[in-house]
Amino acid sequence: MRILRRARSLWNTVLRKDTLERELDDEIGAAVDTLTDRYTARGLDQHAARRAALSALGNITEVKDSVRDARIGSRLEALLVDMRYAWRGLSKAPALTAVIVTTLAVGIGANTAIFSVVHAMLVAPLPYRDADRLLFIWSDRTSSGYPRAPFSGPELRAVREGTTTCAGVGAIWSNTAALTDGDPEQLRIGFVSGNFFDVLGAEPAIGRTIRPEDTAPGAPPAILITWDVFQRRFGGDPSIVGRQIHVDGRSTTLVGVMPRAFRLLLPLDSSVPDHLQAWMPLWPDAERTQNRFLRVIARMHPGVTADEARADIAGIASRFTRETGTERAFTTVALQADDVREIRGPLVALFLGVGILLAIACVNVASLLIARAASRARETALRLALGASRGRLLRQALVEGLLLTMLGAGAGLFAGSVGLRVLLVLTPDSLSRIDAAQIDGNVLGFTLAISIGWGLLFSLAPLTELFGADVLRLLQPHGRSFAAPVRYRTRAVLVIAQIALSVVLLVSAGLLVRAFLEVLRVDPGFKSDRQLTFRMMIPGGPYPDQDSFNVFAGQLQQRLAAIPGVTGVGAFSHIPYDDLPNWGGAYGLQAPVPADGPSTDLRAISTGLFEMLRVQLLEGRFFTDHEKSPVAIVDDKLARELWPGRSAVGQFFYIRLGSGGGARMAVVGVVRHLRVRSLVEDLTPQVFLPWRLAQRNPIAWIVQADRDPAALTADVREAVASLDRRVPIHDVRPMADYVENARATRRFTMLLAALFALSALVLTSVGVYGVLAYAVTRRRHEFGVRRALGADAARVMRDVLREGGALALTGCAGGLAIAALAARLLQNQLYAVHPRDPISYGVALALILGSAAIACGIPAYRAASINPMDALRSE
Repeated sequence: MRILRRARSLWNTVLRKDTLERELDDEIGAAVDTLTDRYTARGLDQHAARRAALSALGNITEVKDSVRDARIGSRLEALLVDMRYAWRGLSKAPALTAVIVTTLAVGIGANTAIFSVVHAMLVAPLPYRDADRLLFIWSDRTSSGYPRAPFSGPELRAVREGTTTCAGVGAIWSNTAALTDGDPEQLRIGFVSGNFFDVLGAEPAIGRTIRPEDTAPGAPPAILITWDVFQRRFGGDPSIVGRQIHVDGRSTTLVGVMPRAFRLLLPLDSSVPDHLQAWMPLWPDAERTQNRFLRVIARMHPGVTADEARADIAGIASRFTRETGTERAFTTVALQADDVREIRGPLVALFLGVGILLAIACVNVASLLIARAASRARETALRLALGASRGRLLRQALVEGLLLTMLGAGAGLFAGSVGLRVLLVLTPDSLSRIDAAQIDGNVLGFTLAISIGWGLLFSLAPLTELFGADVLRLLQPHGRSFAAPVRYRTRAVLVIAQIALSVVLLVSAGLLVRAFLEVLRVDPGFKSDRQLTFRMMIPGGPYPDQDSFNVFAGQLQQRLAAIPGVTGVGAFSHIPYDDLPNWGGAYGLQAPVPADGPSTDLRAISTGLFEMLRVQLLEGRFFTDHEKSPVAIVDDKLARELWPGRSAVGQFFYIRLGSGGGARMAVVGVVRHLRVRSLVEDLTPQVFLPWRLAQRNPIAWIVQADRDPAALTADVREAVASLDRRVPIHDVRPMADYVENARATRRFTMLLAALFALSALVLTSVGVYGVLAYAVTRRRHEFGVRRALGADAARVMRDVLREGGALALTGCAGGLAIAALAARLLQNQLYAVHPRDPISYGVALALILGSAAIACGIPAYRAASINPMDALRSE
């Protein structure tokens, strides 16, 4: 019952205020009448008795206030009153309110958008069961140039059989396969161990996943497809599960369909694409294959720590080394951390950048609120004179600041959602995982937290005006004659902070722009203009051996060359910067070549390819159509390593092309090292073999055109179909797209950083202008007197510019010191650019000082234009 009474009282206080006020007036009136009657009975006349009654009760207003304060919900009522008052005050200054809300929307919106990405990529767990127990295991072959190498089959078996800390160890290898039911389509396939999905912790939407029995000798072929393929190829018909479809011409059982939202998120350098379209079982003898091609994940037992699992797997590597006599080392990392290893730096840098932008925006808002408080100084003094406490004014300022913050947060959420959509559209393929970002409860909580936090901080900014108000001076009818000097130290400090933070963003953006320009100048060693690329998987049934493969490929090369407008045709085992796993081989001058020896980047090419790509031939020759003996072209890196100071042409070396001890190769040419994996790194030495002698399937084709290469797409498809309609082609795109995608992550980071820096520059310029404009307005009388006493306009303008210049230079000095420290965080993003690059710092200073000069020039001109008579008369 007590709770009900308190709830009823709260209801009446908040929603029946007028009724309670009437009842309170009636009660006070009744008390006055009672006391009046009592004093009348004592012999006072009616008028004296009523005066005595009112005197006995005391100040009626204070009595009412004490009664109101005693009510349940009185604090809530006071808050609502403050909010109504704050809303009325803001509505009377719509321009100022709009500027503040817009400023907050820019800062909060940018933070919301970037935090949604950071949360999805770095904070939120991977979408698998107990994802924190998943590990990724690399074979450490640093001595061979591959610190993060795939596993061989025996290494996988050793870890699976020897681990005591992991409940399961699974493996995957990606390639392509042709779905030949209906119109042929090439699918990106993940070939997985039978326990892979159990280890991963992923369940199908329909049917089942790949099981251990699917990898047993003699097991019928099985395939698991994505929801997209299920809908697009089979119309979403669940009865297709369990039926036979044709993959690479073989009858294969479709065993299941994965959920719509499922994505396989493995480290970016694992060469396992995020958007696989199907999964098939590894072949039965995969664990006996010496080639390194398996990407390995493991699931820890409950209660096992990552350090314990790491020690366990390191012990397995040591035992494997003792048993086989070959050095082995395994690198074990948490899948969550390794999955985002390459993009953590750029994301953290962007998040820090938008944090600085929000700080600048909030400093600007604080400066505007201080100016507003200064303009309401007489109103503040009047309220203090009428009895308002400074604590009451503080509460009003906090309520007003929080109201502005909530308006800014609402606008910021809208801006953030729009910004996130734009971000997802602009995101390059290399950062496709960002599309998992969304405005969810965590993002809303973050937005609310930063809004309230910053709202409380900048609500306190006007306190210098509230608590420093001189009531007597401000209420004087001729206050200028008693005026104190104009002081705006708080706003000046805020502007200096703005300038310093802006310098940090401008320097960071300048460094990233300079680094990107250096990347643009990188010569990859080949030309990619006016070239169309596509991939194809030639089915093994119709083309079971290398000779039949070569016949088909030769005929296709002729058909492609006959297309009008085609000026060159070539084949490449791997298109530069693609996401398919590349093959490599250990090499040496003597046979047998150790399996764990230094490895090359091994690629197969057709005749005419290097000529078409305009690869620089340093010595020797390119391949011809008449190569019979095993020959190779090597890059200058391998040539200098194996034959220092000598010509490599005519020399012999050995390279492992499988599980053998090594094939003897004659060097017929040396080319400049090609940057085909990374634009900014020189990786392992390169060996190129004739594709007719080293069959690679799938194979990539490059077609050179004399016009827009996209116009050749239909002709290329027709050329392939005219030879064999069972052979689908995929990834049809210009070669330039691959090169641009290799730069895309850096371009994306650079553009965002430049956008944040530009926004900060605009906000800072507005802040500098606001401070000086405020000072000029407050000193209008002073400037009028000085002009009347003989000061010329140029002198007044110099004084104002000097004042603004002092703020700008002080801010720049602090900003440069902070920028020098912050630039270290960008070290991994700065290709060929030093963190203290003088050009970046110089441009940043020029921009901030130039914008500050413009922002100072307008108030300075206004000060110099003051008419002495008008200024004195207005006072």
